[in-house]
Amino acid sequence: MELIAVGVMIVIGGALAVFIAAAVAIARKESGSDEASATADRDAVAASLLYQVLTAGGASEDEVLRRLRRDAGLGARITPSIEITSWGESYARRATPRQRESLLETAVRLAAAPGQAIPLRQYCALLDLSFALGFQTDALARLREVYGFDYVDHAKNARPRQADRGGGAAPLFVKEGADPREWLIVLEIEGTPTRQTIISAYRRLVARHHPDRFFDQPGEAQESAASRFIEITRAYEQLLSIYRD
Repeated sequence: MELIAVGVMIVIGGALAVFIAAAVAIARKESGSDEASATADRDAVAASLLYQVLTAGGASEDEVLRRLRRDAGLGARITPSIEITSWGESYARRATPRQRESLLETAVRLAAAPGQAIPLRQYCALLDLSFALGFQTDALARLREVYGFDYVDHAKNARPRQADRGGGAAPLFVKEGADPREWLIVLEIEGTPTRQTIISAYRRLVARHHPDRFFDQPGEAQESAASRFIEITRAYEQLLSIYRD
């Protein structure tokens, strides 16, 4: 009887071990499947965001898809008509800080060509993406310096900014040589500002003057909005480089 009992216990123990091993394998497989699914979803969101940024620059759909596969290594499915802010925020919730930084830099790298200009509408798309990913425009401005690209105002028949103000337009991100009080006036800020005050003022003004709000308006209205947008963005970036706390 004792031998039979020992034999039964061995069989039960072996069966239990097999059951546990199978359960662990299934759990690992499901975990790997969930992780792969999450990665695929995140890549699809990233690809759709990059698609929006590139088409904002006037590239054709075929060219954009080729560049996403060739230069960004993304072959994920694309959702063509998306809102950058909500989709960017969705990506930010799924991604690590490094992944968010990488997506913004990839967007800049794909959009920019050293010594060449991008349309203002595309620069606005980059700004929207930067905000949605949780960055301020000083992050985008630093990338703009690294990649050395400029932008043109589509509302002024694609004239480069150097054609304005007698050829003396300042770069978008200027660190010195300007009176901060001038930038505060542009952003309609009174008194001593904080970084949050600057951010709030900028977002309030951008909501009124973003070029996308005027795409169906007469050329004069588009030009006025674009000029104001450029002015407040330049002031905002300059003030963020001064008020860092």
